[in-house]
Amino acid sequence: MPAAGARIALIGPPAAGKSTIGRLLAERLDIPLRDTDARIVAEHGDIQQIFASRGEARFREIEREVVRKSLRELLDRPGVVSLGGGAILNPGTRAQLKHPAIKVITIMIDAEVARVRLGGSRRPLLDDDEDPVAAWQALVDERQPLYESVSTATVSASNEPPSTVVNRVVDVLTKLQREEEYARFDQEETID
Repeated sequence: MPAAGARIALIGPPAAGKSTIGRLLAERLDIPLRDTDARIVAEHGDIQQIFASRGEARFREIEREVVRKSLRELLDRPGVVSLGGGAILNPGTRAQLKHPAIKVITIMIDAEVARVRLGGSRRPLLDDDEDPVAAWQALVDERQPLYESVSTATVSASNEPPSTVVNRVVDVLTKLQREEEYARFDQEETID
C-alpha cells in the first residue's frame, strides 16, 4: 500500500483530532502509532494535573523528552507520531521534525469546530479562560508560523469525519511518495 512505509508526524492545534486521526491512519497503513500525549499520561500522569502541580515549564520538559524519544523511534521504524498541540514550541522538536525522512502533516480545524470540540474538554491552557475559543485562536495564531516552518502538508479536519481526513492524509502521502519516486527516476536518467 502506498505510504505504508512512511514516517509521519501529526502536528496542529489542540482539539484538531490528531490522536483520533493518528490512530485511524496507523490502523489503515498497518504501522505503529506513538501518541505523545498518551505516553505522557501513561508515564507521568494526567496532563491537567502536571500543569496544576508542577507548572507548564515542567510539563514542557516532560513533553520534550517523550517527543524526542518518539521521533527517534520513528526514524528507526515507519509509523505515525501524534504530537500534542504545544510540542511545536520546542526548538529541538522543530529541528527533529525537519528530518527529510519524516513527513509532517499539520491537521487544522476552524474556530467553529474548535468551539464544539472544546465544550467540556480539559485543556490546561484553555480551561481558565472565559472564552476558550478566543484563547484557542490566540494559540493558533501564535503557533501558525511554527507549524508552517516544519509542515510537509496541511490537511483540514473541519466538517469532515475522521475517516475522510485519514483519506486526505493518505492521498497527500501517496502524492508525495510518487513525486519522490519520479524525482529519483529523473535523477537516475540524468546520470545514465
